[in-house]
Amino acid sequence: MKLTKLPAECTGMEEIRNQIDQLDLEIIRLFAQRADYVHEIVKYKTDEESVIAIDRKELVINQRSEWADTLGLNKETFKDIFARLLQQNISEELQLLHENKK
Repeated sequence: MKLTKLPAECTGMEEIRNQIDQLDLEIIRLFAQRADYVHEIVKYKTDEESVIAIDRKELVINQRSEWADTLGLNKETFKDIFARLLQQNISEELQLLHENKK
């Protein structure tokens, strides 16, 4: 994705909103790509414990919130985002795991 302008180069609210819309679409595309990997990893998980992987879940949530903090973003916001995302991933993985065992 190529943005047409840097934030400081935008001359009005509509231009800024268009750039934000482009960024949001790219973020969603990246989440879709991430979801493909989440679905694929189920092939390597053998039981519910390996899907839930509490230690891995905590590591990912904490690491992503630290990455956000390093980039000047609100750490707690990204902790919440990734906690919610991982919970959804776990639900999908459990469903796939059970379907694959049938």
